[in-house]
Amino acid sequence: MTKPKILISEDEIIIAEDLAACLEELGYQTCGIDSGANTLEMIRTLQPDLVLLDVNLKGDADGIEIGAKIREEFDIPFIYLTAYADKATLDRAKKTEPDGFLAKPFDEKNLRSAIELALYKHDSGHKAVDNGAGKAPKEAETQTDYIFVKVKHRIIKVQYSDILWVEAYDNYSFIVTVDQKYLVSSTLKDMEHKLPSGNFVRVHRSYIANLDKVEALEENAVVFSKGEVPIGKSYKKALMSRFNII
Repeated sequence: MTKPKILISEDEIIIAEDLAACLEELGYQTCGIDSGANTLEMIRTLQPDLVLLDVNLKGDADGIEIGAKIREEFDIPFIYLTAYADKATLDRAKKTEPDGFLAKPFDEKNLRSAIELALYKHDSGHKAVDNGAGKAPKEAETQTDYIFVKVKHRIIKVQYSDILWVEAYDNYSFIVTVDQKYLVSSTLKDMEHKLPSGNFVRVHRSYIANLDKVEALEENAVVFSKGEVPIGKSYKKALMSRFNII
């Protein structure tokens, strides 16, 4: 069986080398070690199965900024390494949707557990997508043309046709219409499953757009009557294919 390839992005060379030695003992392959400056380029070249990424890299971009770009551009899991983190840092990190956190100093047992869980979750996500092909429509794709939103003590009907976009907010989401902005207790991934895929499309790791309400497309943004949302690089090709452009 092929050993999972792991890229280490850590600017403390002693820690990086110790981590690589641990990975080797656990049966993984360290395909590269980087201080953070070339991590994204190394991912493109080496195509690792997983990235171990230090939160507190000291280069032009810290680990969280690199993590956000990994989530946006690549279909691979990554785990944050951190010796300490204040609440503001953790809040930033959570928004990038990492596949795990590993506190320093770590032991082999915790390292293996974090890696195996991240790889399993990633693989299971792909199988769920593959197994869904050709099956009955998902629950959100019934004959209804609305969704109910709980606002304080009321449950309000919101027509799909009124929704412009859905925006991630930590473990919640905002549903944005022309007149309102509703905060709902569902992650963006949950919302992606609940909304009909015929016209609601992920255009960025933090946004789902209603294609029926798009008024214009710019180089890096989808434009609506009320504003615009960014287009992620890894979503752009699929998004553009949904429009009849002449």
